[in-house]
Amino acid sequence: MSPNRNYFATYEHIYGGNIVMANEVVCKVVGIWSIKMRTHDGSFCLVNKVRHVSQMTKNLISISLLDIKGFSFKEKCVVAYVCKGPRKILKGMKHDSFYALQMFVLSGSAIVTSSEVHKEDMITLWHMRLDHKGELGMKILSKRDLLYVHKV
Repeated sequence: MSPNRNYFATYEHIYGGNIVMANEVVCKVVGIWSIKMRTHDGSFCLVNKVRHVSQMTKNLISISLLDIKGFSFKEKCVVAYVCKGPRKILKGMKHDSFYALQMFVLSGSAIVTSSEVHKEDMITLWHMRLDHKGELGMKILSKRDLLYVHKV
């Protein structure tokens, strides 16, 4: 749930639906959208069906909803992870009784203009792709001129 409409990738207005908060305050859902986030390890995560609750002041992710979708929650001291199988998707640090995720939300325009790639993203992407490439794979990339300066 989020109060910030600037985070939208896609947005659908809905009329109706309520969220009951832990303090038993009823808040109205005014829309549903998808949000794209960059996580603690530099990868991207798309969260679908996020409810827009304009009365909220914080962005909240429900662990029980993630559990229904097949994610698991692991906690070690003050660090918590949301995992899908062996992969750690989200990381959070404990502050009071909440976990603050180590990630940031990309605005909706960043998702729409996804052909625009920042240099730092390109380096991370290539690092992830080249991490387990063998010699044959590197030669194929070199023949396609995808390694730019470096030749194999």
